[in-house]
Amino acid sequence: MIRSPRKIHKYLSLAISVQLLLWTISGIYFSFNKIEDVRGSQYLRNTEVIETPKGNKIEPQKALLIVADKTFLKPLSVVEITEDKAGSEYRGRSLPLYMIETINKESEEINVYLDPFSEEIVAIRSNQWRIWDFMWGIHIMDWNERDNIGNIFLKVFSILALLSALSGIYLFFVTNKRQ
Repeated sequence: MIRSPRKIHKYLSLAISVQLLLWTISGIYFSFNKIEDVRGSQYLRNTEVIETPKGNKIEPQKALLIVADKTFLKPLSVVEITEDKAGSEYRGRSLPLYMIETINKESEEINVYLDPFSEEIVAIRSNQWRIWDFMWGIHIMDWNERDNIGNIFLKVFSILALLSALSGIYLFFVTNKRQ
């Protein structure tokens, strides 16, 4: 009688073990990296907020000067972004944006996203953020947009992981009772 639940537990655990391993690896990565560093807070200067006339779009060259003033990064070039792209570094932000390509003192490439109307830095994206974002996509099983924590894959694998854990606990006590 015990044979069937044990077999179910064994194959269920095997089927979900890869995702459980990925959840564990990504969870370890998250716990060892401060979110403030991932978001690029260390690159921002403590500057006073200066009110500028709203509604006037700044020129791309001014965006370079703003990033040089508000960050510790060296601006290289600026690109205007007008179309949303699934899974992009700037997803969820209002468009248009200026993407200012910069480097830090270690010559690492970092993208700074600036609102061309408010002159506010809305996102800083480094390789550390890109790794975090990749790990997040693995963690929530949304490999394209990395935003949907309610997707069917995550729900199914979460339920299967719960069933695997519960069946393992059940088998532990049933096996120990028989001995």
